[in-house]
Amino acid sequence: MKKNEENRMSMFYAVAQVCEKHSSVYGGLVPFVNAYGEFRVNLGALEGAVKRQELSLVGVALDKRTKRARMLGRAQAVANSVFAYAEDQGDAVLQAKVNYTPSSLGKGRDAVVGQRCQGIHAEATTALADLGAYGVSSDDLENLQKAIDAYVATIGSPRSALTVRKGATAEISALVKDSLKILNNRMDKLMIEFAESAPAFHQEYFDARMILDMGGRSSTEPEQRTPDEGAQAA
Repeated sequence: MKKNEENRMSMFYAVAQVCEKHSSVYGGLVPFVNAYGEFRVNLGALEGAVKRQELSLVGVALDKRTKRARMLGRAQAVANSVFAYAEDQGDAVLQAKVNYTPSSLGKGRDAVVGQRCQGIHAEATTALADLGAYGVSSDDLENLQKAIDAYVATIGSPRSALTVRKGATAEISALVKDSLKILNNRMDKLMIEFAESAPAFHQEYFDARMILDMGGRSSTEPEQRTPDEGAQAA
């Protein structure tokens, strides 16, 4: 979320807090009630978009790395056992098919690494009847297959997360603009009705409409002049 959007969202919350506090004051002014209702709907939608935007790409990447490491560890153990079996059998072809170091096993693109581990699984499956003495069971191969499947399923996760994030970013921008339009063109304009009848509400509302710079500056910057200020300037 951009800094200026964070600042405006904080302002939205402040305005909502003031309006909720003084709900009994403006209840008879239907246009204001309607405008505030739309503003609240926008704020709820904005919260949802922010949650989607903040979908943790770090978490997605960590999940992928964890499942990759689990798959590689299991594949390496099976490959080593098959290699030892092939050595005893004098089967140089099989030995070459499973001759991987930890670095070489995990080298290359995601899909390639997954299929490399799948190849080890295939070779071990073929020789499974003779691998019991080398520490490989059907359960080991089943666990390896599960690890491969789990890893392969994560290959597209970071890209999918980026797509979701991009859509949420565009939605946030649109919602912020629409919410500002409701404030500027409707709620702000109608606040003059309360300047004398409810001065506390009027003052607190426009205090809330000040945008605090969340970057650390202590000063505040008004989004726009209040109706009263505009009249005075004229």
